[in-house]
Amino acid sequence: MAGAGTADEVQAFLRVNVVPKRRAEPRLAAALESVEKQIVPSPQGKVVAWRVGEGPAVVLVHGWEDDNSLWAPLIDALGERDRALVVFDLPAHGFSEGEWGLGPQAADGLAAVVAALGPIDAVVAHSFGVGGVMLAMSEGDLTVDRMVLIAPPLRTGNRWLRYAQRLAVTEDVAFAAQSMYEERIGPARASFDFRAELTDLDVDLLVIHSADDERFPLGDSEEFVRTCRRGEFVVVHGLSHRRSARDPAVVARIADFVSDGAPDR
Repeated sequence: MAGAGTADEVQAFLRVNVVPKRRAEPRLAAALESVEKQIVPSPQGKVVAWRVGEGPAVVLVHGWEDDNSLWAPLIDALGERDRALVVFDLPAHGFSEGEWGLGPQAADGLAAVVAALGPIDAVVAHSFGVGGVMLAMSEGDLTVDRMVLIAPPLRTGNRWLRYAQRLAVTEDVAFAAQSMYEERIGPARASFDFRAELTDLDVDLLVIHSADDERFPLGDSEEFVRTCRRGEFVVVHGLSHRRSARDPAVVARIADFVSDGAPDR
């Protein structure tokens, strides 16, 4: 095994893992252009959010290096069903403030938005956003009746080592960066395994995964859903990782799922 690397190498690898790249100009879903922007204080800085409609709402949680614009088709579909919704940019993403952008920071941003713009009765999460949702639920900051997970990151193993392999970084550098990360966020959050939490959830659950997902293998979701109490699994084809959240048929399926039986506005 190679040496532990310099402090600069460890810091650089840490940043690759925890600091998302931002666009020069944040994107805004067209349907939100006429909606009042809400500025919500959070432990990670100011989070920008939008609420559409009155009463219990669906909260939409995007993934890594994404933003509110991911949900443009779903925002339209929920509006057609007269379903209240809350959408926001995670900390360190889009219009929101923040430096780090992993699950714990996502959970902090989500908790602040739920407290400020609730009530919330359903959640739709894409990709890495699933981890933030599950952490917020485990900490008592989010309670829902229905949950939709799109392309969830259910792969087991050490993500720091996976990134190290991908970037040709030594294992010692990866472990040093992981240690710095865990020291900052605390042992409880560092060891949180949302996969275990998911299997015990007593909610109506819909999991959607594209067979050609280039980020997370379909088989991980297939294996996981079999362990859930009330999980429904939908396999789609040819949609890849991000497009699986924007396909018209998928969007309609999600909108129907979170709107069925929802209270009238």
